[in-house]
Amino acid sequence: MDSMRRWYEASQRRFSVRKYKAAPEETQLQTLAGMADLLCAHGVRIAIGRAEQVFKPIFLWYGKIRGTDAFAAVVLDAAAEPEMAGYVGEAFVLECAAMGLGTCWLGASYNKNNAFSAIKLAEGERVACIIAIGVPDEAYVARPRRSFEKLTGLTADAFGALPTWQKRAIECARRAPSALNAQPWRFRAQEDGIAVENTSANFGYGKLDCGIAMLHIELGAAYCGVSGEWRKRDGAAFFMEC
Repeated sequence: MDSMRRWYEASQRRFSVRKYKAAPEETQLQTLAGMADLLCAHGVRIAIGRAEQVFKPIFLWYGKIRGTDAFAAVVLDAAAEPEMAGYVGEAFVLECAAMGLGTCWLGASYNKNNAFSAIKLAEGERVACIIAIGVPDEAYVARPRRSFEKLTGLTADAFGALPTWQKRAIECARRAPSALNAQPWRFRAQEDGIAVENTSANFGYGKLDCGIAMLHIELGAAYCGVSGEWRKRDGAAFFMEC
């Protein structure tokens, strides 16, 4: 529960950093490597590497990562669900934020040859995304978020009437990052939990994005002292209160 609270608080400070002062110190990378080992689950592991010219812009100089050569690869085995890449990867991202480091999820704007040469992949493994890591050289900038009404389909009054833990969980999930900030999900509050529905492929990252939102749902619930487990219900990921 201590880690969950730590990550919940970090979720309020996390933002996508593209300009860095420097890569993390070696001791910080060692600490992160230890956390990566602890987070290995659901067929997903985090591999930390450093490589020159690993980051490239999406278009000309738009989206260019500058000032660091450190990254973490989110590695999946053959049986891993894409949602779990987001779930496990975001836990790592929030641990970085809790340590005062900046991060940025990257799905396409990186040099795969350079990145893959810096990590070791076993047979059958694949990289879902990489995450830039470094000392931030830019201040927090709020990003636009979809309204609670659009995210839940509820009126303001109906949303306000939800149990406190459900409101906190959805508020936390509203802060979750996603490819192009598209937030390809919808939350359905039910008597015994919250469903996370994927509403868009989002250029192939929709399910991974939903996994990120799943972790944020769980963090918001834990902050209110509510624990639960994830199940499948009607084709959606469902967080059931225990």
